[in-house]
Amino acid sequence: MDVFRSEGLLYRSFSSPKDDDFFHSMQSDPLTFTNSCLSLTRSVDRRFTKNIRRHLTKNSLLFVVIYKEPHYSDFGSQPQRIGIMFLKSASPDMAHHRCSECGIDMKKQYQSQYGGLAIKWMLDWAFRSANLHRVECNVFGWDTDILKMYKSVGFFEEGKRRECLFKDDKWWDEVHLGILKEEWQLIRQ
Repeated sequence: MDVFRSEGLLYRSFSSPKDDDFFHSMQSDPLTFTNSCLSLTRSVDRRFTKNIRRHLTKNSLLFVVIYKEPHYSDFGSQPQRIGIMFLKSASPDMAHHRCSECGIDMKKQYQSQYGGLAIKWMLDWAFRSANLHRVECNVFGWDTDILKMYKSVGFFEEGKRRECLFKDDKWWDEVHLGILKEEWQLIRQ
């Protein structure tokens, strides 16, 4: 279960300390931070990112680093880390609901080309390997690209928390999305 593949991408279990520098670079990037954390945008130190990594490692059903496979013409090149993805574990008293929340952070230059592909792979894994019934996520209203991406792979908008987020002197909604296993099966046929 250490290496998984989809078209052009590899998914490897997060391995500390090998992946710690990459994780820190993703979490300390202001754009990534703004799209994945509701805290005030600020400079983050290694202790902060170590705590996030520790939380994800402990509380995730799936926590992987996304790698871009080298092009066949780049003989001898190594796969390149381009993102991280997770599915949260349910607490033991909630596991029978077979629900999980997902999240993805990907370098901006790869999002449009590989983001949807990575989310599709994650849904395949969630519904086929982990036998989940439902996968859900929350998207910040200012992140319209990821909202479109989730909808394009089959997520449905299920509701909003209206104007609950403040960024750039403007109020934003938090959008709740979800997809059920049976909906995913219809799409995958």
